[in-house]
Amino acid sequence: MGRLAGKRALMTGAGGLLGSDMARAFAEEGADLVLTTRTAAKLAPLADEIRAMGRRVETVAADFTVNADIDRLAHAAWEALGGIDVVFLSSQPPQPRLGTLLDCPEEDFLQQHQSIVWGPLRLMRALAPRMMAAGGGSVITTISSTGFDPIAGYSAYGLAKGSLWVLTRYMALEWGRGGIRVNAIAPGLVATAGNLAEHEAMVRATGMLDRTALGRVGANAECIGAAIHFASDESSFTTGQRVHIDGGRF
Repeated sequence: MGRLAGKRALMTGAGGLLGSDMARAFAEEGADLVLTTRTAAKLAPLADEIRAMGRRVETVAADFTVNADIDRLAHAAWEALGGIDVVFLSSQPPQPRLGTLLDCPEEDFLQQHQSIVWGPLRLMRALAPRMMAAGGGSVITTISSTGFDPIAGYSAYGLAKGSLWVLTRYMALEWGRGGIRVNAIAPGLVATAGNLAEHEAMVRATGMLDRTALGRVGANAECIGAAIHFASDESSFTTGQRVHIDGGRF
């Protein structure tokens, strides 16, 4: 029996490297899953892999910039597993263009907020009442170090991730009495969307690695433990918190 045995989890952003690694880890710990990303076909190999572990898994295509998709996802996920105990929020926004507060196009700010903040909030407004009526559950958001430590050129993305942290705190405050715990993981200098060596070369060139106590780039696997902890009953008295997985940035 794993640490998530009997849990039913909705994994958003499961088509990405971090989301897919999280899905495998949740399944290995005993959770049944609903996987979602923009294109369901992209999830087929991952779903087959998880079924081979003996876990139940369903896939639902949803674009977090489309409200109708989010509403459909909330209903489909609940019906697929007969309820949801854990929501892992790692929606994949469109790749942000580099830009400052003055020159970044307005549509980029709106697009990043829709995917990172408004989409997850809409999803949880649909799921939270059902989860509270069923006894509660756990929500894990995925923040970014850019939401706390600004990096030049990432204003649209960083503002959205910072807003997601505030949303995390509000959800924790307002839904705690209903049994829903809401916590965040905050990866930083983690190669969640590309080759580890290439990512390390990039951050070394920017000087960011010099501000990291461990002096190296992290891997997706190093984010999993914190998420499993928050999803499990081990963290039953923890809510509104965030864990920085960033090698000790200073």
